[in-house]
Amino acid sequence: MKLLHCFLLSILSLVSAEKVPRLKLHEKDSTVLSFKGVENYTVYFHDEGSSQVYIGGREVVRVLSFTDGLITETQIRFSADEKTKKDCKTKYPNSKAECQNFIRVIQRLNRTSTLVCGTNAGSPKCWFLTNEGKVLPGVTLKGENMVPALPSDPAVSISADGNLYSALSQEKSVIQRSYGPLKLIKSEDKWLSGAEFVSAALLPAKNKETEVIYFFFNEANKTAGLDGVLFKAWLGRVCKADEGAKTVLVDSWTTFTKARLVCGSLSDHRRFEKLIDAFVLVEGSEDGGAMYGIFANEWGSTAVCMYSMGRITSTFTASKLKGFTGSFSPHVPGKCISSSATSSLPKHFLTTMKDYPELDAVVFPDEDRPLYSLPTGESYTRVIADRVWDTSNNSHTVLFLGTDKGKIHKVLQSGSQTVILAELMPFIEESPVSTLGLDSTTGHLYASTETEVTRLPLANCSQYGNACWECVLARDPYCGWDPSGKQCTLLSKPVNDTTNNILQSLDAKNVTACEDVLEVRSPDEDMREVTVGPSSYIYLPCPVRSYHASYTWNKDSAKQYACTMDGEACLLRFGEDTPLEPGLFTCSATEEGVKEEITRYRLLKAGAAGVPQLALMPAVLLQFIAISVAFI
Repeated sequence: MKLLHCFLLSILSLVSAEKVPRLKLHEKDSTVLSFKGVENYTVYFHDEGSSQVYIGGREVVRVLSFTDGLITETQIRFSADEKTKKDCKTKYPNSKAECQNFIRVIQRLNRTSTLVCGTNAGSPKCWFLTNEGKVLPGVTLKGENMVPALPSDPAVSISADGNLYSALSQEKSVIQRSYGPLKLIKSEDKWLSGAEFVSAALLPAKNKETEVIYFFFNEANKTAGLDGVLFKAWLGRVCKADEGAKTVLVDSWTTFTKARLVCGSLSDHRRFEKLIDAFVLVEGSEDGGAMYGIFANEWGSTAVCMYSMGRITSTFTASKLKGFTGSFSPHVPGKCISSSATSSLPKHFLTTMKDYPELDAVVFPDEDRPLYSLPTGESYTRVIADRVWDTSNNSHTVLFLGTDKGKIHKVLQSGSQTVILAELMPFIEESPVSTLGLDSTTGHLYASTETEVTRLPLANCSQYGNACWECVLARDPYCGWDPSGKQCTLLSKPVNDTTNNILQSLDAKNVTACEDVLEVRSPDEDMREVTVGPSSYIYLPCPVRSYHASYTWNKDSAKQYACTMDGEACLLRFGEDTPLEPGLFTCSATEEGVKEEITRYRLLKAGAAGVPQLALMPAVLLQFIAISVAFI
């Protein structure tokens, strides 16, 4: 009974932490390219500052150029030959649909060449692309260390200094340096147990020899009981310059360690165990920035957790090795050192690193809890983040999170506040967001699903409205109110004297940056008259713009009525508690001290003197007319 009570309290606290987007915006001006067919497995690549995007799919790399609202597509074909496809179907009889060449790696190696690797119908293969989008003739590589044989096996890759680092989820999961001028090394088989890799990130440092690469992955919890968790999320780390040792770990990482990653708290039963996606936002030093992860629980809900890189770095540098009770001072497990220093590491230290890769400490999120969670029925699939500076030159984080319905949530994360600013709907079809890319130099967000790809501005400030209070209440750090131009405008980067004249406030309770606006009334000409009979059944719609506002109906500036949310409208339903009587009905929205009159209807009795009679209409038709009028 006590456990049930704790569980119910956990569910109640979870529901209270759920967030809803303030605005729901249809990106009508976004340019969308539809694929010919469904692309179940895609990979994305983009050079910062470029107007081109590479999308790898089934036997093709699409080079997309975005200019002046147009998308120009160039296709580079990479087809597997028929014999290879036939051999694949024999080897993988239950995966015949995957016996094609699915492009799984597109990584820039240097200024002049890009590595492209595909499954090649079960016989992985790699090619090189020039900057002009041409395939280098006669130059190919065997790709079994770069990509899996089948596209359904999760895999991630990352390049650094001409080297390719790959993490493959296959029969024997592996993290390895798979290509490049440095020695090719890998993880030991026993370090990973059926790992499913999610993403990877390079953490830059002033001294390149101390740079590390993080790998994010899940492992099935083989010891879980009936009530145990099915998955465990992990964070693995290697030193980028690690080239193995001379005695033990000759062809393996000498710096590999891994730590449990938990999205939740020890203080309650609220846990999201399976990692869906992760992104590291780097800022300043190697301890700056943060990692943002999407996690799911067994009920299908997803949550967003944040981990400061200082917290993660501290865990990897200070934690003991799980199960090891000895000492090997002055050597530190996982510490990045020069290749010459690695050769002098004692054998017992290397043997310990081989036998005890797991850290004793567990990495919990900042504030010991998720930033927020989504309710069951919609879930997050991808996350990416940007660092934005406001008019006072203070930095804030903006997250972009793709959903399984093809929507994108724009989220302000600053200090202790996390707010879903808007829900963007850029796609034609409803399909999970499969890739997200961000270019802070050009100010664009790239997104794709299995059927479409698009580019959006990081901020479309004009969408927030034509009044100062509308712009400021949006709390978008990219935007501010320009008093001279009287418009919501994009802030210039970096902050300068012109920017300082822009009005902006990211504090939810502070709209004093604008002129004194306490109440906004709709024009008299917006009032609509509706004539009804005594037996009519109608309801009046009030268009909802901000889902963070509270909505009320008022009759003759006296009596108030509750508003019933129904999709994108708040309805006044007439019934026993709300009799259908003549009068002026006004719908108002109140948010952070600003009251806005949304719409007005004057209800008139049919047959009254001087009043034109209208034929009675069904409630659905009248609702349609009312909504149409309200949005004019």
